[in-house]
Amino acid sequence: MSYDSSTMRLMGGVPGQQLFLYRTADAISAVSASGYFNKAMAEYNLASGDIILAVTGFGSLSVLDALVATVGGGAASTSLLS
Repeated sequence: MSYDSSTMRLMGGVPGQQLFLYRTADAISAVSASGYFNKAMAEYNLASGDIILAVTGFGSLSVLDALVATVGGGAASTSLLS
């Protein structure tokens, strides 16, 4: 699969301090890959420093991870918060 804007929700904040909730059946390795959230830059004004709470997998396999966005050079990348 790939990024699906219909499952991304802005919870609040301003660019660089926004908080998003994102649900997908994709594995966290796909979601955290560089470029996965490129479309979110235009659709949600995703900016460096924004936090994405990603619920990956569905059902009993669901996992919640926190990602921080880095945007530059026309691309978005994310890092897992530990």
